[in-house]
Amino acid sequence: MAIVRCRQHEPTGRTREYVSAKEPVGYPLTALVCGSTACDEPGLIWLEAEEAKAFDQGQRVFKSFTATMKMRAA
Repeated sequence: MAIVRCRQHEPTGRTREYVSAKEPVGYPLTALVCGSTACDEPGLIWLEAEEAKAFDQGQRVFKSFTATMKMRAA
């Protein structure tokens, strides 16, 4: 599952491995904001290996951890 973080708060030390960061549509003037607490910087879409492969094959919409949100990469 994709996650949203800015470059200063890359997702590290987690149980999932994120291998690629993609800009959401409209970045940096995007509605996506870093998910790190106390950070309001524009967020990038961080993808796991399978999602990065899907991106390379043309997929641009990715699910987050909840069913309430999906993100579109540019």
